[in-house]
Amino acid sequence: MKDPKAQKLIQSLVKKAQAEELDIEGIAKEITELREIALKMEDPLVVKTLRLVREKLEEDEEFDVEPEVDEEDEEFEMPGNHLEYLFQLIQDSENKFNREEIKYYRTALMNELY
Repeated sequence: MKDPKAQKLIQSLVKKAQAEELDIEGIAKEITELREIALKMEDPLVVKTLRLVREKLEEDEEFDVEPEVDEEDEEFEMPGNHLEYLFQLIQDSENKFNREEIKYYRTALMNELY
C-alpha cells in the first residue's frame, strides 16, 4: 500500500502488534481506517484480510493464527509474531510474493472464523 496515510497506519499497527499486551480496541480502529484506504485503492485481498483480522481480534482478543502454507512454497518461514508479520506483508501488498502469503493468512482466518 503506497498511500502515505496507509503507511503511517501500518507502522502504528506493527508497533501495536509488537506490544506485550494487544490494544484490541486501538488496533481494530486503525484496521478499520486502513481498510477504508484499501477499499479506495480497490484491493479486495487486503480489504477482506483486514476485515477478517479485525473480526478475529475482536472475537478472541488475540491473534493465534498460523497460515496454511502451500507445500510447494519452500520460501515461507513461520514468523514469531504472526500479526506483526501480516501487517508488514500488507505494507508492501503490491509485491506478488507478499500477496501469496497474505492469501495464506486470509484462508487460515476464514477457516477459523467460519
